[in-house]
Amino acid sequence: MRVRFGPAGNSESFYNAGHKSTLEAPAWLHGMGLDAYEYQCGRGVFIKKETAVKLGSLAKEYDIGLSLHAPYFVSLANPDEEIRKKTIGHILKSCEAAANMGAKRVILHSGSLMKRTRAEALEIACETLSLAIREYDDKGFGDITLCPELMGVRNQLG
Repeated sequence: MRVRFGPAGNSESFYNAGHKSTLEAPAWLHGMGLDAYEYQCGRGVFIKKETAVKLGSLAKEYDIGLSLHAPYFVSLANPDEEIRKKTIGHILKSCEAAANMGAKRVILHSGSLMKRTRAEALEIACETLSLAIREYDDKGFGDITLCPELMGVRNQLG
């Protein structure tokens, strides 16, 4: 297995160096000896298919491994059925964008405990993740790995 290193999103130094577009990130990272990049969709998945495909092409050209961070409002552990359905939709939209750019990993947050025990929250999160995996497999995204990210915050699952 190859270990890769790179940033999540564009740093201030990226913009201070005169770069304006994420499409410039693969060349910039390559020039610094980095070989990974996490595309940020924290506030929602808004990347157009054309842009995602171009980013993927540039990443491949510069040997930059791509991942995508799903929106921060994904909440696997939320007990509300409507929120869980929306969460699955956000995951699917993230997988579609990831597939367009050739990313093989989608990072997502597991959610907060919401005044429940860790065991209760974990049970809901596992169920939601299982439902999401079934749907994303049906949509052809089975080659993308979902990567729950642990926050290290007391009221968060993880």
